[in-house]
Amino acid sequence: MTVSFRLASYPARGWTGLLANLPRINQELCATPGLVAGRVFGTGNLQPPIGGAPIFRRWALFTMFESDSARDDFENSCAVDIFTDRSRELWQVAMAPTRIGRGEWRGWRPEVDPVPHTDDEPVVSFTYSHVRSRYVPTFLLNNKRVVDEQRTDAGLIAQLGVADDLTSTSTFSIWRSQHDLIDFAYRSSEAHKKVIKPSLTQWQFDNFSARFRIHSSAGTWDGRDPARLARLAAQERIRLAAQQQADPHRPAAEKV
Repeated sequence: MTVSFRLASYPARGWTGLLANLPRINQELCATPGLVAGRVFGTGNLQPPIGGAPIFRRWALFTMFESDSARDDFENSCAVDIFTDRSRELWQVAMAPTRIGRGEWRGWRPEVDPVPHTDDEPVVSFTYSHVRSRYVPTFLLNNKRVVDEQRTDAGLIAQLGVADDLTSTSTFSIWRSQHDLIDFAYRSSEAHKKVIKPSLTQWQFDNFSARFRIHSSAGTWDGRDPARLARLAAQERIRLAAQQQADPHRPAAEKV
């Protein structure tokens, strides 16, 4: 099982053309050989005071394939051509699922990579759910608190809100290491720990979460390649940890 996430930014009028072509893209996806699941996602900025705001000029194409060859063949498909037409910036990453935390996404629950994800390895996290309408204000308020804590976390490389329909709420994030992701989600973030249980049992439904290993990336997202930055940051973290182990008297400010 292999996964591709493609992010495209459009000029002011370019994204309206994409909206008009969404039915055609979905039709092409349904006819793609080897495609297990795939959807076009709108994107959102998670930083505003309300906890999220749509980015109309940026869209994502999330696709899952039976094999690497099916994914490679998809690169020359009509669906990709339509999606990238008129775009001014493109970024894409090829990944393999290493852990399914819970649920399934639109009937998709893949087998994971048999090679375990190491703690020092960069990781992509994808979460998906629908929020019950009466809990939307509560969810947005608490989500903003989590995002505010994430902004100061050194392990977070990039993050984006995504949605494949009007009621879904999802995040796509890239972390320096699996250790950083787990530490934030379950140990260091007080805001996140407080919302895990009510999110899963009361506020949301149709929950899905997964972690992915990065295989390759290309292009830029806001002028940079966050997958490459994650790899470099992970290497630096490992280097500093080795230095600290070799010299335990190194000043605390230089510790990882």
